[in-house]
This record gives sequence, structure tokens and C-alpha cells, in this order.
Amino acid sequence: MTILGKLTFTKEMQAINDRTAHVRSKFVDGVNVQLEALTAEVEGKPFKLTKEHREKNEETGEVTKIEKEVRFSVWWTKGVKGYSVEPRYGSKRIQLSVMGSIIQTGEKLSDVKAVLELLIQAANAGELDKPLLEVSERKSKTEQKPETPTTGSTERTTRGH
Repeated sequence: MTILGKLTFTKEMQAINDRTAHVRSKFVDGVNVQLEALTAEVEGKPFKLTKEHREKNEETGEVTKIEKEVRFSVWWTKGVKGYSVEPRYGSKRIQLSVMGSIIQTGEKLSDVKAVLELLIQAANAGELDKPLLEVSERKSKTEQKPETPTTGSTERTTRGH
């Protein structure tokens, strides 16, 4: 028997396409950024979120890495009954309960911190997988466009006045 005879070959490879771990880690990273912003607010310091970007110099063709400030908004707001937290995945709200997506907390920013830490624990335990996967789904462009209304066998081309 040859050495290659000991191996098993197939025509196709079946890959596991499970996005759960990626979606979970992206959400936890977002919550950690919120915790950093909350810590900065408690200490009275400004918080700016920066990301590393690559920029090409047109004259020399050299690519350099620069830190660029990106838009950022906090998930908590102060209301009449205290603070509330609205968790997000990217820019989309996450519906964690049938009651809504907003979590009511106490009067202090430490209560907001406790809620954010609980969200990390719940995400790591897998409790948020279903709502996170629902929010992270991308819709194709064909699903978003409604079909043109038709009348009989001819297609409407005017506004119908």
C-alpha cells in the first residue's frame, strides 16, 4: 500500500458555516467599548473611538497606518425613572424580550455598568445567540425591492391618474 493510499479523498468538502462565534464576539467587543465609554464618563474624561486605517501616499505609493476617529454613540440614556440601556449589534437594536429592546436600570451609572457586564455574561453563555443572529442577517437587494404592481397582462408604467 502506498502512502497516499492511507488517506481518504472526497470530491467535495462540506464546510460548517456557523456564524454564531463571530456574531457573539462582535457583540461582546461592542459592549466592551460601551464599558470603556462609561468609565470615561464616570471619570469625567472625553471618550473618542478610533480605528486603525491604511492610507496610501499618492506620490510615493507608500502605505501607512493611521488612527482615525469614528462615529460612536452610547447605548444608555438618562430618563425620568433613571438610566436605560438599549443594546445594539452595529447600528441595529436587539430585541431581547417581547416587552421591547430597552433595559431599565437604576439611578446611577454603576447600574448601567452592571447591566453591560450581565450582557457580556449572557452572550458568552449563548443566551443571546438567537436574537443576535436574527439582527445580524443581511437582506439581499432583491428581497428589499417590492415588485412593480401589474394590471392584467400589461405592466403599469404611469402613476395611474
